[in-house]
Amino acid sequence: MSPRRWAALAILAYGGGSAMSEAEPGAESCPGAERHLVQTDDGATIALHHHPGEGRPVLIVHGISSNHRCWDLSPERSVATALVAAGFDPWLLDLRGHGDALTDAQGRRQWGGWTMDDYGQHDVPAAVAYVLAQTGEDQIGYVGHSLGGMIGAVYASTVPGAQEKLYALIAVGSPLDFSDPDPLVSGALGLARWSLPVVPTDQLAKIQAAMGPRSNPINALVDAALLNDVAPELRPMMYRAISSPMTGGELRQLGAAAQEGGFVDAQGLVDYRGPLSKVTVPTMVIAGRADQIAPVDRVMAFYTSVGAPQRRLVIAGRATGFAVDYGHLDLTLGDHAATEIFPLIAEWLRR
Repeated sequence: MSPRRWAALAILAYGGGSAMSEAEPGAESCPGAERHLVQTDDGATIALHHHPGEGRPVLIVHGISSNHRCWDLSPERSVATALVAAGFDPWLLDLRGHGDALTDAQGRRQWGGWTMDDYGQHDVPAAVAYVLAQTGEDQIGYVGHSLGGMIGAVYASTVPGAQEKLYALIAVGSPLDFSDPDPLVSGALGLARWSLPVVPTDQLAKIQAAMGPRSNPINALVDAALLNDVAPELRPMMYRAISSPMTGGELRQLGAAAQEGGFVDAQGLVDYRGPLSKVTVPTMVIAGRADQIAPVDRVMAFYTSVGAPQRRLVIAGRATGFAVDYGHLDLTLGDHAATEIFPLIAEWLRR
């Protein structure tokens, strides 16, 4: 594999975020969460991590090749902790094949070439239905990072009755425009030719964690693309804790997006920006000024596509009053996320 494609795969591995062996540091869920395993209507298993709160429920979804720990790395770097304190009831989702849903309820490994369509049309509806049944509420807030925001768009725009179940939609670093492909997107297009059902990006994350910062050109490229505001001592645990395997279906769908220039379904037939124009759920879109995985122009397409009368675009960077220019993972676990990004999320949910 060429260095460029290896780097593209490595960045994708951590961009949204292996399950790891239980002996490895950072593998366990954060303390205080109740774990719920839920079956989807197509027979897969998802995992929900509930941090009990006294307010309205919120579903929080991770990005590609990641898991719920990207939102809940530690009590100090946890949107769940922040939302409980702000008066909400957060539920963090592990999509099928990720994190605590790497195996099903019987402990069998979940293998598959699942796509973002599968997540948005099966996993998210199952999670929403379960949380509403458990809480007795009739609506839920939705917060998604990267791929998590993209599948939020799939859910809200294509699943019957989805909009009535949402009181707010928040997309964080979620790209919908893939025109003018950069090296990362072009690399994904080349890698999409693979036919593997699962791509072991979790193993790349372990390698990245073991290497010192910027110890070689590819290692430095990955760090620079993802992190602009994460303490160096946190880096190894972060890479180990937040990464899960990627599916070939995700990769092929990204390849289709690169070819079509927009976020399309797995067959390349439906550009989700079209159906999103009919979504009227109050929507906030957050983009990181220094995000190289989901640059501002790609994330802005979410904001311009959604039909919500109440919508807000936030560009997190120094020029707009933030402490730093946010990179892709800085938006969920950066040194300033708890004081700058999480309050924005709570404020929008409260509205």
